[in-house]
Amino acid sequence: MATSKKFLLYSAKDTKAESLAASVLAPTASSTVCASLDELRGRIEGGDYDALLVEPAAALKKLLGATGDESDLRVPLAEIEKRHILRVLASTGGNKTQAARILGIDTKTLYNKIKAYQNAEQLARKRALINGGLTTTV
Repeated sequence: MATSKKFLLYSAKDTKAESLAASVLAPTASSTVCASLDELRGRIEGGDYDALLVEPAAALKKLLGATGDESDLRVPLAEIEKRHILRVLASTGGNKTQAARILGIDTKTLYNKIKAYQNAEQLARKRALINGGLTTTV
């Protein structure tokens, strides 16, 4: 009996990585598709996969930090913290208790941070709608 291979897929061109999966995967293979590079990092750190498929090559270079770009040095500490928390959360499959243990913080603190991230995203969306609405009517 052949064992099924586990693949981790990421495509910057196609969020569902359908074309990538169709071109390289056997019907018996199982795959997990990542929608973002942060999710991909988290799954790599916390998962057990036989192969990693990333397209295009620039995305892989960005994942590995081999871009030579110094823009990462200008990222605020709060953003780095947020990215790390989301990576750890992705690597635990969304298990907040396990993620909090890995991060070395209280579960309540993790819940509060996630809630703050969600509130900030909602506020940004509202502002974008308001600003977008004003620019289209003027």
